[in-house]
Amino acid sequence: MRRAQDQCDKLIEVTAQLLDTKRQKVDNHNEILDHIEIVIIRPNIEHYMLGIILGMGGDGLGNTLWGQTELSVYDDSMHGVWGMSYKYHERAIVFNEKNLIRLWDIAYDGYTGGKDDTFVDWTHEDSVTKFKEDTMDVTKNYAGSSMMVLGFVHSDQVKDHTGHSVYRKHFQRNWPSPILFDDTFDPHHPDRQPVKATVGYDNLDVLDVSGFRVFNKPIYASYFYYRKHFPLFYELHMQRKGAGESTEELETTTDSLAFQGTMRIKEDGRLITEILGSGHHGPDYVGVASIRAGKGYKMVPGRPMLQHLV
Repeated sequence: MRRAQDQCDKLIEVTAQLLDTKRQKVDNHNEILDHIEIVIIRPNIEHYMLGIILGMGGDGLGNTLWGQTELSVYDDSMHGVWGMSYKYHERAIVFNEKNLIRLWDIAYDGYTGGKDDTFVDWTHEDSVTKFKEDTMDVTKNYAGSSMMVLGFVHSDQVKDHTGHSVYRKHFQRNWPSPILFDDTFDPHHPDRQPVKATVGYDNLDVLDVSGFRVFNKPIYASYFYYRKHFPLFYELHMQRKGAGESTEELETTTDSLAFQGTMRIKEDGRLITEILGSGHHGPDYVGVASIRAGKGYKMVPGRPMLQHLV
């Protein structure tokens, strides 16, 4: 625990030195950027989604049950008005679930929020408070800041107890997808047990997500201080409901997992590198938005086939 504390304090010291270097720089390229890793997370991307319900017709699926009926007749002789009303109670009930198919998240049905270029200002309490309130209120469309921008300073000056560079030992260029962006890692207690989380929206299957953790490494010790300002993402994750129940209660779902998104690196207006993301709806590419919204189709290149596969 003491070693983790020393490494965290050393990173803060190195950060101060790099900031002093930044003040002395006057050219276009700032060397401080070579020592900073920037992580951008969009935790609250929201869309309306469409689903499909398929059922077998007839008695194989269920029946419509009729209950008590009521017939009322009234007569107003003073005004010469009479009439009657008829009431009945009925319910269509599914008895054979095997003949009912429910498919959720088939296509997008409208963007609501969480995917613009607004970001949380960690230095202003009002921005952090509003971000927490907008995230925790799952009963309305999200209208808060879209991005959490995390900066981590790396330096070869930080050594472990064996004298090796902490940065070179723990830095990983290719992260898993998804990642656990709301990690309970504490640099003061590095031997904490791996995190477990549910994957399905019914919260039944609990899996060990330690393979999705990235912020539990010593080079991300400052993540502990960022997370103090996070909303309770893990609690929202554990309180998720199924698509049907969420629709009835007009609630959205939030989890603590994030998939890799599309990133473009430009220099002087020229595209240098483009990394296509791949989320739970599949890979990103040009035109995928219209396909996910049910307004387009994907052209599959290749020679026409003479047979039809069933």
